[in-house]
Amino acid sequence: MKVWLNKKEVELPAEMTVADLIKEKQFKKAAVWINGKQLLSAEYESHGFQEGDQVKILRVVAGG
Repeated sequence: MKVWLNKKEVELPAEMTVADLIKEKQFKKAAVWINGKQLLSAEYESHGFQEGDQVKILRVVAGG
């Protein structure tokens, strides 16, 4: 299926979850929005994607 990931159209497998996508991108921690709604990290394992979703992922890094 096609979704928009950080303003770029990408093809994802239909069964992919948010957790799978974060793992694929090799992010340890990330904040995720789908269609303007921020997901809780507890939702990552069960939340999938639908055709045309607008997905925004920001990698969380430590600073100091």
